[in-house]
Amino acid sequence: MQVREAEFGSRIHEYDNVLYLCHRNADPDAIGSGFALQQAFGGDLGAVDGISKAGSCLSECIGGDIIIDPSPEGYDFVVVMDTAVGLQIGNPVLGGYAVVDHHRDEDLIEGATFYIQRPVDSTAEIVWRILVENGIEISRNMALGLLAGIITDTGRFKHARVGSFQVVAEVLDSCDVEYGDALDILSREPTNVSRRIAILKAARRAKIDWIDDWIVATSKVSSFESSSAMSLMSLGADVAFVGGRHGDVCRISGRARRRAVLAGLDLAAILRSVGKAHDGDGGGHKGAAALEAVGSLAKLLAECKNKVLEVLEGR
Repeated sequence: MQVREAEFGSRIHEYDNVLYLCHRNADPDAIGSGFALQQAFGGDLGAVDGISKAGSCLSECIGGDIIIDPSPEGYDFVVVMDTAVGLQIGNPVLGGYAVVDHHRDEDLIEGATFYIQRPVDSTAEIVWRILVENGIEISRNMALGLLAGIITDTGRFKHARVGSFQVVAEVLDSCDVEYGDALDILSREPTNVSRRIAILKAARRAKIDWIDDWIVATSKVSSFESSSAMSLMSLGADVAFVGGRHGDVCRISGRARRRAVLAGLDLAAILRSVGKAHDGDGGGHKGAAALEAVGSLAKLLAECKNKVLEVLEGR
């Protein structure tokens, strides 16, 4: 059942032991949003399979105490943060749970006790409304976490809509925080040698396909798929898919330029379709999405690429 932001407080206070659970490789939007709700309403903050470099840096700066791979069975209630895809939290057996998310995925929605899912640019924007409408006193660290989430999920506002700017203005106007403070935190993210090597390997291994004026790049690495996909776009691709095999599962990250999205491309829909067709799932945004599935990585990448080319032909 979808509820209003103002109802979140009364509903969550029905439970004594709450876990705010972030998705795999949790990013600043998931970490900042989960941290703010935990600080406001109590409970624990957890993440599945670790957190991203940027998420780790944010957590350290705002004092987040994150439990890695917590057992949901040990809690009265779980709030799934920044995803509605079961695979993204390891497909655990959940009893009572809620979803707070800004994506369009629906995997976890039907079974949720309640959920708040809005078509905004970041989960942090939803959480800001929850805090304001429940009369929560918002600390500096809570505000910093939400700002960092909005900044990263909008690509530093390259993909932002008016609502993101409105929330940022409200945060800056009402909290003891400056926009530059959040940028300083994000700039502390270390330049990881392994990530740089993965990006260079992705570029070296990239296969290039094109139709009309559209360029699609695909590549394989063993880690840092999302960073590698973004780098292939910076090198000139309109759409990039980078995949890696992790045990029996293949993970693919996709990125698309804004002009491709405006031409009708929806990476979330494509990766969800490919993932579900291969015993997995996927989702995300129109311009940034991911999947996990079983099978040949080369075939999965080819299927993603072909679907993109079909959409963009003649556009």
